[in-house]
Amino acid sequence: MTKENILLVGSGGVGTMAAYALEYSGKASVTSVLRSDYARVVDKGFTIDSCDYGHVEGFRTTNVVNSVEKAKLFGPFGYIVVTTKNLPDITDITEVIAPVVTSDSTIVLIQNGIGIERDFFKKFPKNAVLSGVSLIQSVNRNGYVEHTTQDILKLGYFDNPSLSKELQESICRKFVGLYSNEKVDCEYDSDVKFSRWRKLVYNACLNPVCALVGVDTGRLEIFGGVDSIIRASMGEIIQIAKSDGVALPEDVIEFMIRSDDPMYFKPSMLVDVEKKNFMEIEVICGNPVRIAKKNGVEVFNLSLIYELLKIIQLKLKEEKRLITVPKVRPVPA
Repeated sequence: MTKENILLVGSGGVGTMAAYALEYSGKASVTSVLRSDYARVVDKGFTIDSCDYGHVEGFRTTNVVNSVEKAKLFGPFGYIVVTTKNLPDITDITEVIAPVVTSDSTIVLIQNGIGIERDFFKKFPKNAVLSGVSLIQSVNRNGYVEHTTQDILKLGYFDNPSLSKELQESICRKFVGLYSNEKVDCEYDSDVKFSRWRKLVYNACLNPVCALVGVDTGRLEIFGGVDSIIRASMGEIIQIAKSDGVALPEDVIEFMIRSDDPMYFKPSMLVDVEKKNFMEIEVICGNPVRIAKKNGVEVFNLSLIYELLKIIQLKLKEEKRLITVPKVRPVPA
């Protein structure tokens, strides 16, 4: 059997487990682009403790490189899987992958957020772009991957009017087949938009509020924040989604609030703040607020959350010397 040649960009917790799933069944040959973990993984591989696969020592994909340019040696790639954090205000990932995108490449975005396909269609108007909504909990700490909940992945296609729906569905179902095995729950998603708005009910509310106040989801509820802030914010997401043509059920609010029970769970943005990493604020919070403004939906809570997150992000940019604040404070005339 000829293996499908796949490039994977981003080997954090989600990316590493995606690479493992693709290699596990022997149906794919994966080239991984690593940065901070490159030397360690080349030397020793990843150590994985997985609820799906057990303990794994020395995992490496078929090829391991430290740049997309070097990955070209192992191309062309039928699928380019992007599992990096989604940070358009920091890095233009379309430019990062551009050197390896060919007319036959399908781009798979296993990333958070709404409206994330727009930049890819603008840059690659004739390529298929797939949506991957991942419900996995997996963390990579310096080459040690702790995977604690089943790998559940919903895959569909962002509709590219330049391609037939039949072709895009066929391309997507092929990737579902490559990813699927007896350990994971991977399924074709016929309504990508619904799935992404549904996940935002959690990600645009619990995720950023925990980051802003510095507590996990359990403490946020015990301290009163769920009733005073989260429920109203989730209601705003439901209203924005409705304005965008997606009808989310009201009971999704209670489902998302209870989704971390009984853990004191730290959402990814809180972990980012603690580690002084950039947060995915534009695709998770900024895009919904912009859609709300465009469609005339009042979103007081989400707008305030977004503006506060932008200040934290800019503060981190200053600390990392990506922006410079004037030595003398500018004062309006």
